[in-house]
Amino acid sequence: MLQPNARTSTVPPKREDLVAARAAKKAVLLEEAAQEFNARGISGASIGRIARRMGLTRAAVYYYVKERDELAAQCYRRTCALMQDDLEAAQALKADGLVKVLAFLRLSLDPKRAPVAALSELDYLEGPTRSAITAAHAKNVAVLRALIRGGIEDGSIRLCDDEIITQTLIGTITWIPLSVDWVEGTDETFRARTVDALADIIVNGHASDRDFRFTSPIAIESFFPEPPNAFDRRANSAAKIERLLMTASQLFNRRGIDGTSLDDITNALGATKGALYHYLDNKTDLVVRCYKRAFALYERFADASDAKGRSGFERALIGVYLNVQAHTCGLSPLIQMVGSAALPPGARRDITRRARALQRRFEGFGKQGLADKSFRALDFDAVAQLGAGTFQWLPKWFSTDDPRASGALASEVVDLFIKGLRPR
Repeated sequence: MLQPNARTSTVPPKREDLVAARAAKKAVLLEEAAQEFNARGISGASIGRIARRMGLTRAAVYYYVKERDELAAQCYRRTCALMQDDLEAAQALKADGLVKVLAFLRLSLDPKRAPVAALSELDYLEGPTRSAITAAHAKNVAVLRALIRGGIEDGSIRLCDDEIITQTLIGTITWIPLSVDWVEGTDETFRARTVDALADIIVNGHASDRDFRFTSPIAIESFFPEPPNAFDRRANSAAKIERLLMTASQLFNRRGIDGTSLDDITNALGATKGALYHYLDNKTDLVVRCYKRAFALYERFADASDAKGRSGFERALIGVYLNVQAHTCGLSPLIQMVGSAALPPGARRDITRRARALQRRFEGFGKQGLADKSFRALDFDAVAQLGAGTFQWLPKWFSTDDPRASGALASEVVDLFIKGLRPR
């Protein structure tokens, strides 16, 4: 019998198989791109670097997207779509509100899930694209708020400000995947341990005594610089630099570093670019100096916590309170979100070293609290990083003219750390 040759026996792939293969490749592209945008920000991201990680050429990537900004927009849409899926899955459970919230958190932070892009540079995108993604995210926020209100109504969640709790949870969800670039001890178990720690805190809080009453022994106003003497040139120059760094940090925090131009900063200051370049070399120099200012403040907060706290738990709460108040009251240290890998190597090493030292200090407060019985027994290595998510996300949604800025927001976050969301 004659055997058909290879040419005549070749069966062309079915159209649906080609479509599925292309969709799978596109999914991998978005996963790789999400990691690139998280590490370097949108403007620092490289299509070529993404292509190399996938074993593709740049031209092959452009088969799926026209440009880098379109790729960023698709990554942001994917982030919103996955959060929507997780919320719908949680909503569908026949369970109380607290169980639904915990289910949503575990789905969002599943260690097996590929990374998603943090929605921290929406202002870099333009026009209808930005508006559509902003609307999708706002819809997800509204659904999570409804889950929390449902828990309050069915008695599974204590009375709380559902907006503050929702945004705190979203901030923590956003921060945990990014935190591996800033902290140490992130082995293969870190993500799962952090998720377990978060779920435990959401239910039970940190405190061994859920009736603990916290009042900060130090006000955030004490960390604002004193007005300089009008005749002190050096002090006046330092005050101008401080105002520049504070204003830039406020804009970077709200819009993202890539979503903020030097023109935006000079307009906010009522200054010229020439005046800006009198103090700075370029935008990268500005970002590095903003980070150095931020870590100087974070370290001062930790020092104050250590000095004023009467127990390990109170020291940790002072730190959380001051970090939240720093953003609600306009001190505005630069947040640790995306783009750390795009910093100059020397600056990145210094900033990461300082971030890890702060992690160890707050982990130390936890161990002190375990010894003095003010803390419950917790995974302090994981817990030390969760607090950062509560204040890193604040500038993305909270305005300093909100009446809750004077203390209500910080008190709500502190209460979450004290007693969680479970009713008595």
